[in-house]
Amino acid sequence: MSRGVVLWPDARSGAAVRELWTALSMAGLPSLETHTHRLHQPHVSLVVAEDLDVTAAARAVGPTPRTPIPFRVEMAGVFPGGVLALPIVPTIELLDEQRRVSTAVDDIAIGRWPFTRPDAWSPHMTCAYGLSGPQLEVAFAITLERLPLTGHFDTGGIEDGSSGENWPSSRT
Repeated sequence: MSRGVVLWPDARSGAAVRELWTALSMAGLPSLETHTHRLHQPHVSLVVAEDLDVTAAARAVGPTPRTPIPFRVEMAGVFPGGVLALPIVPTIELLDEQRRVSTAVDDIAIGRWPFTRPDAWSPHMTCAYGLSGPQLEVAFAITLERLPLTGHFDTGGIEDGSSGENWPSSRT
């Protein structure tokens, strides 16, 4: 099990990411549209841990984000293991929100993934896992046709990566 504090994009840009997932699937490539529980939502993970108590994390973090955070994706990227991602251009607002959330859950995140610490974090939205070299060539062509992508992270909360269940936070 893994749980994270995440930001979800606005409806328009979230739909654009889902359309990319669909295009990848239609090309015969694995994407988050068809990965595991098939309940994935486009998101950027601020913190991920093997165990993160939902109630304690929600109380520690509060509304996420405090105000909508604009974002821009200008390129496609790949992590080891053939993980296709949309790197998000880091902004002061996004980096500040990640640091705030990181600090808030540091004492309650059990088995925290080290690359979600502020000094190691690479903001991105994942699109596919396990792509081979030839598959990446096709995936990059499909992805680059859809860039740049702009939007806002206007909602957030806690998401369970194993089940797809999520608990949105609310701004008051």
